[in-house]
Amino acid sequence: MSTSNPRVVQSLKLGGNLYVPSIWINSAGSLTLLQSSKRSEYVKQDLNPEEVEDWIEEKGTFTNNNSRPFRRVRLIFPCTSPTALDVDGNYLSSNETLELAISQERFTQLTQRYHFASVLDAWRYRSLSGCSVRKIEHDSSGEVTSIIFTISIRLSGSFASILAINHDFAKNSAVVLALRVSTYDQTLLQQALERHHDLIGHPLLVPTTLVEICLETNKWFSLKILRELSVVEKATGQHGWLQIPAADAPAHDSELSRLGHAVKQYISISRRRLDSIQCYLDMIMRSVRDLENHIPEGRAQYEQWIGNIELLLKFRQVDMTYSERRADNQITAIYGLISQRDNMVGVSVAIESKKVSEASKRDGSVLKSLAVLTAVFFPATSIATLFALPHFSDTPLWVYWVIVVPLTLVIFSSWACWTFYRQRQMTHDSSHRDIEEGIQLHPERDFPPSASFLASTLCQIRSQTKHLHSPQ
Repeated sequence: MSTSNPRVVQSLKLGGNLYVPSIWINSAGSLTLLQSSKRSEYVKQDLNPEEVEDWIEEKGTFTNNNSRPFRRVRLIFPCTSPTALDVDGNYLSSNETLELAISQERFTQLTQRYHFASVLDAWRYRSLSGCSVRKIEHDSSGEVTSIIFTISIRLSGSFASILAINHDFAKNSAVVLALRVSTYDQTLLQQALERHHDLIGHPLLVPTTLVEICLETNKWFSLKILRELSVVEKATGQHGWLQIPAADAPAHDSELSRLGHAVKQYISISRRRLDSIQCYLDMIMRSVRDLENHIPEGRAQYEQWIGNIELLLKFRQVDMTYSERRADNQITAIYGLISQRDNMVGVSVAIESKKVSEASKRDGSVLKSLAVLTAVFFPATSIATLFALPHFSDTPLWVYWVIVVPLTLVIFSSWACWTFYRQRQMTHDSSHRDIEEGIQLHPERDFPPSASFLASTLCQIRSQTKHLHSPQ
């Protein structure tokens, strides 16, 4: 190779077919292949298990013959995200088993070779908000020799990818062991490293690239939230609401409530990701301060890049706050509309109850008439039954009428007096529950000065009442 100070991105993907795609990037930014081709493409090569170690250790056919150490990022993908269903019928679950395309012994050698001891600990945090471990190693003279990151971060999926990064300051190269990185995320990572090839060799390139990818994929999630919000806002329109048939109203209410709370859940997930990105950025900025004297090259360019990411994150947070307020407004509107429908149902029930009450009142009037007729004819019937006995067979008829007429009058008069008394008692009791028309409150006398607002309100009510009751 004749390029000066070349920068290289190499990735080793271990799967069904083991291959080594390698892209060389020189300082001028032109892409060349390992075979000095002028086109940018992947070079696939089948590897035996023995050749994997040679590739990692750069031995045998993979020995670097360049006299000058070149800046590079070496990516190792021993596994990808699973696509098969688990025992619970989910694609991803917290009890997922780590399946590697290499033996456990070789994986242990990798973790020991590059000091990735905490990578399995980070595996346990893949279903949580994230995890980040940083370690700076020094030599006997106090100089920084390497910096190691172990990051659990969501790139484009719902479960996090685990990446262990070891940057060697002497070689200006980084080795990345990536677990659970899907093929799509691998493509995003490759494209991001190509965009920032001028920073290859920077100790914070890979962590910052991961944050940029996570923030970029969150943008599509934010757009999904906006689309869902538009659907909810359209469904809560008053005109569309009133046109819904009464039979379909409960199902529509339930669907609206489900959509509103689903949007809130999406916003919570996106907010969680943005907060996690902020944590990663804080960790990166702390590393920038700690390594200030050990990054002589590309500092200005990197500071501009990380500054743009911070600004973009703030804009995403503003968008999420805006979407959250819109979602809160829509949920309030949904509850208001459901309450209106409940009130309408309550009014209809009250109308039906009034009809039933009127029908019962009519039935009560009929029963009352029957009771009066019974009271009128009961004395005559009872006395006639007595006079039908053999003991009263010789009694004249006028005796019957002399007894029946006064007895009927006494019973009917007693019933009428009792009814009149009960009506008077009910009227008297109800009058005590009403406010007497002649009683009026004097605001300035009956209320302290601190109750000026209440006093003025009462004055307005009193004046309006007088105006309404005054003769026209």
